Amino acid sequence: MNGLLKKKPRKADMEKDAPSLRKSTHPLFQSPMLPVLGSILSGILLALSFPGFSNSSLAYIGLVPLMLAAQRVSGKKAALLGLLAGFVFFMISLFWLRNLTGRVEGAALKFSALLGYAVLALYCALYFIPAAVTLSVCVRRWGMGSWRKNLRLMFSFSMVWVASEYLRGFLFTGFPWNPLGVSQYASPALIQIAEWGGVYMVSACIVWMNAALFITLNQYIQGLRSKKYRAHVELMLGLLPTALAASYGLNTLFNKPVLLQPIHVALIQPNVAQTEKWDREKDQEIRTRLEELTETATRLGGLDLVIWPETAVPDFIRVSRPSHALVKRTVGRGTPLLVGAMDVEFSESGRTYFNSSLLYGTNGTMIAKYDKQHLVPFGEYVPFPGLLGKFTPIDVDFRGGTESTLLPLRGKASFSVLICFEDIVAPLSVKAVRNGARWLVNQTNDGWFDPSAQSEQHLAHAVFRCVENRIPMARCCNTGVTCAIDAYGNVTRNLAPRVKGFTTADIYPRPVGLGETFYTRHPDAFAKFALLAAATVAFALRFKGWKKR
Repeated sequence: MNGLLKKKPRKADMEKDAPSLRKSTHPLFQSPMLPVLGSILSGILLALSFPGFSNSSLAYIGLVPLMLAAQRVSGKKAALLGLLAGFVFFMISLFWLRNLTGRVEGAALKFSALLGYAVLALYCALYFIPAAVTLSVCVRRWGMGSWRKNLRLMFSFSMVWVASEYLRGFLFTGFPWNPLGVSQYASPALIQIAEWGGVYMVSACIVWMNAALFITLNQYIQGLRSKKYRAHVELMLGLLPTALAASYGLNTLFNKPVLLQPIHVALIQPNVAQTEKWDREKDQEIRTRLEELTETATRLGGLDLVIWPETAVPDFIRVSRPSHALVKRTVGRGTPLLVGAMDVEFSESGRTYFNSSLLYGTNGTMIAKYDKQHLVPFGEYVPFPGLLGKFTPIDVDFRGGTESTLLPLRGKASFSVLICFEDIVAPLSVKAVRNGARWLVNQTNDGWFDPSAQSEQHLAHAVFRCVENRIPMARCCNTGVTCAIDAYGNVTRNLAPRVKGFTTADIYPRPVGLGETFYTRHPDAFAKFALLAAATVAFALRFKGWKKR
């Protein structure tokens, strides 16, 4: 009898429990192509927010089209939509990889370069899938009826996104290029929170705002907001983290300590084309260019250090008489020299090659050496050489260093070096600071990809290493961007990219009594929390029936 007396659920009650599933009758929202277009639009908007286009505000709305598309489809289709959005984003933002075709000869190597570009973009796009699937399942499982449910969805989506970015940063050697937070590198007030949670905390603010806008826009589309000008709880809470980040950042920037006793450095930018680096007939021309630029810089006087970029010397410096003579003449002018060069060590088992940074004193002797730790696959070594060796132009495998070296500077603060893309690998900067470095040097080439947006994107990552650890950095590049970055992410550049020249900069080292930042003490603690939260969300949802509507 009790079963017979139960009322049949009304349609209105069912819609109240899961209002987000109510379909619009507008023809536009019935088109099967709309989710695909939304996914593509998200990829484009996100790419436009990064250096190369530099419309950083678009990052705060870039995920909304993908979220609107993924909420109405099955988990399997949401995964495909996420993959498509990620592929479009990385194909645009990594377009500079196409320049590799101009650095290699032969149809096979050019095809390999293009294929590698597409495969890398597709691999990185995989990390868009968890967030898209999470959104689809959360909407269908939990609905979006109340602000509490909406906040739960916002939190879940944000944590899964950050966890995916974090995993991309270290799985399979890691490729932590262009997490969403990097798009805000030119907004110092917004990125100061990186000293607590790294670039991933900035990413979380962006994704959280996207989720709030998605919910608000979705409610208008569904006709659930009768008062258009009413303040929405989700939207207000969506704005809150960014507002707090900006407030914290402004307070930090307005209360910076006054620093004294800067280190005066000269940064040499030789602007040597990558193809010229491989031409043995150009070796002496490269040495002459370095010597002339350095001689002009040292005439200014008052320098504490001259810095040359990554692999500035065209051969193995310690076994090359012309290059070693060049170094001796250079330091003979009274200023120590930091040289980026290839190095080789001989042993009974054969030769071992390194991508190194060598510090020479004014007497011509080498004081210290740092060997690059994080090597670039297909650029400095070939994984599975028997299978893949013929698809890369390099014929020498380099070996990675094992430690962060502290390089002394007489009477001045010691520093550590990051070579090439090591400044995008956050743990290496943390390691250097913990080891006692009071300022950083990034020596890089970037000639492989210039002219392109790659140089500016590379700089954007370096900005976060400085803010995360409250430590300044001098960047010396072959083609650009050569500049100085202070401990708050402010960039001082006096030399245009892709020009031959030099610039001088004052680097204010980290004060001795200044304590380490939370991020330096607990690197990626926020990202690890996001990973744990994402695992909890996955366990709560269990993704049962995720292929079903």
